[in-house]
Amino acid sequence: MSTGRKHERDDRPEAVRQADRGARTWRAVVHAQRTATPDHADFYALAGEVVDTLASLEALARVLTRQVDRYAEQSVYDDSGTVDPFERLADAADESEALARALYGAGRHANRFWSAIGHIGVRDAGEPGATSGPGGAR
Repeated sequence: MSTGRKHERDDRPEAVRQADRGARTWRAVVHAQRTATPDHADFYALAGEVVDTLASLEALARVLTRQVDRYAEQSVYDDSGTVDPFERLADAADESEALARALYGAGRHANRFWSAIGHIGVRDAGEPGATSGPGGAR
C-alpha cells in the first residue's frame, strides 16, 4: 500500500519500496488496459508478464513462509495479548504457504491463457477464412 510519500526521503526497506512500486504499476496496467483497443498481441504480452509476476509472488510467499518459521526463534509477543504468539506465527506460516500454493495454481491458469492466446492471429476482414467471432470457422 502506498504511503503517499512523494518528496520526503523513503526509509522503508528496499523490498517494501519495490513491492509498493510493483503494486502501483499493476494498478496503472489495469487502468491502461481498460481503455486500450483489444489486441491479441497485447493479450499475449500481458499474459507473459502476469505469468512472471505470479511466479515472483509465489516465490516471495515461500520466502516469507521460511522467514516467519524462523521468526519464532526470537522473543516475540502478540499485540492483542490474548493469543499465543507462536500459535499466531504458525497460522501466519500456514497462510503464507497456502498463498504460495494458490499463486502456483493461478500461475498455471495464467500460463494456459498465455499459451492459448499465443495461438490466435487476426486476419484482415477480406482475407479467405476470416471469421467474425465465436462459432465462426476454426
